Amino acid sequence: MIIPSNWTLFNTVFYILFGLFAIFLGFLDYFELLPMRYSKFGTKKGVPARLGMVILYFFPVLVVTILALPYLPTGTTIQWIVYGAVMLHFCKRTLEVLFLHKYSGNIQPLTFGIIVFSYALMGGMISWLNNETIAAMDALFYLGIGLLLVGEFGNFYHHKLLANLRKKESGYHIPKGGWFEYATCPHYFFELLVWLGLFLLSRHLFTLLVFIAMLGYLTARSIKTRQWYRTRFPDYPEQRKYMIPYIF
Repeated sequence: MIIPSNWTLFNTVFYILFGLFAIFLGFLDYFELLPMRYSKFGTKKGVPARLGMVILYFFPVLVVTILALPYLPTGTTIQWIVYGAVMLHFCKRTLEVLFLHKYSGNIQPLTFGIIVFSYALMGGMISWLNNETIAAMDALFYLGIGLLLVGEFGNFYHHKLLANLRKKESGYHIPKGGWFEYATCPHYFFELLVWLGLFLLSRHLFTLLVFIAMLGYLTARSIKTRQWYRTRFPDYPEQRKYMIPYIF
């Protein structure tokens, strides 16, 4: 059950625009209409990758907290869990950027601006909408907690495998270990579990649209990444799926 929205003209226009963004984000990136230029697809000039990633993951931490300040002092357990879940995700990603990931290249300025704005909007809106929660923890809420924790652990584990690979040799190499033996981007799948978990905790239409946006974007990104590996490495295992072993 999704918590009903207070439909005003502003809300209606906002949800229509964000809904279109959510639906078409993956298509825009995949067909190079609005490509996200970072990581393997980064540029020679632009925002240094590590600095850019710290900003785009830590800025939402500030926004989420500022928008939660009005209700946190008297917050319910559900409000604190939702707030903590959003903070866990962005703080984890910030720490990974600082202490785990190995970077090369830069982030295109337009890409940097889009991602900073999008993450701040996503995290901030979830935090602001957290003023209103479900009446009580139900089975879906507990499922959301489980998906979130599994997603965060699986995402971190596969990020660690990638970082270990780049410790041994500079540049990009065919990932090995864990679900990388069966899929090109299993860390994307686990990130989707995080966003699905956040929706089940929050239960707002906006959070569902965020999940849809991330589903489309990470699906397109996984397809492009597999194509990139197969172009760069002739011996790349053909049987590897995109995100989910044996399925997709």
